[in-house]
Amino acid sequence: MPSASSFSKMKFINKLTFFIFSAQARFSKKQFIFLASIIVGISVGLAAIILKLFAHYIFIAATYNKFGDVQYFYIALPFIGILLTVLVIKKILKGKLDKGLAHIHFALARKSSTLPREQMFAQIITSSLTVGMGGSAGLEAPIVITGAAFGSNFAKNFHLDYRERTLLLACGIAAGIGAAFNAPIAGVLFALEVLLIDISIAAFTPLIISAATGALCSKILLQDNIILSFQLQQPFNYVNVPFYILLGLLAGVVSVYHSRTFIKIESLFHKSKNNLYNKVIIGGILLAILIFVFPSLFGEGYQSIKTLSLDIPKIY
Repeated sequence: MPSASSFSKMKFINKLTFFIFSAQARFSKKQFIFLASIIVGISVGLAAIILKLFAHYIFIAATYNKFGDVQYFYIALPFIGILLTVLVIKKILKGKLDKGLAHIHFALARKSSTLPREQMFAQIITSSLTVGMGGSAGLEAPIVITGAAFGSNFAKNFHLDYRERTLLLACGIAAGIGAAFNAPIAGVLFALEVLLIDISIAAFTPLIISAATGALCSKILLQDNIILSFQLQQPFNYVNVPFYILLGLLAGVVSVYHSRTFIKIESLFHKSKNNLYNKVIIGGILLAILIFVFPSLFGEGYQSIKTLSLDIPKIY
């Protein structure tokens, strides 16, 4: 029998759904999109907070000081995280886990911007286990997919057309990046440049609303040690512009190298005749070796970035 708390949650959801449907009937299409962008921003912001908190606290638990007495124990943790993730995918998600941005592009082009409902929570679970246990993967793609799924399914629930569904999908992405990485402007630019290249200028407003809402949620609810939050220590110096350009070019080359290498290694694993758990063992051992050689690879990597940012003033 459902508990009293379950009934109260269902009652709240029903009231919220009724309110949104009422607003949709009374508002103009433009006004309702603005309201929808706020709701999507809050929803994705909370999802990003859950993802960051899970990854952070699993990381804290996995690297608890007591384990420090066992030398190099932390090297085995990413392997455990990968194994748990595989078990979740097989047993709970029934082997269905879309990853990367390719399937979002496919949904935009072939599925009328419709994403499966399970993508609203699948990436949160699997990425929290993988990254939280030290797997050297980022949270960028998971929060992008989660945000896109929230925006797409919101639009689907309220019977919005393809263009509006695409816009809210992008709003979810902008909100996710804004919330998870304290970067609302980056979220908007990512949505515009990567997913909505040909969209009209009118899309800017809902995208900015969603990104700002998501970032505000995480800023209010997350501590500074969980999200990236540091200030510029020195004024901008135009003399350094050539170095910024060089840094951008080098970063572009590294990103292309990373993408191509990732695709090649993934292809090798797919073609391998080893069973799934043998692949987990091989991948876990390779990752353990890499982390042993490069300890900063352990986990999400933002702790290393923060450490570097704190050391920058000492250089000058």
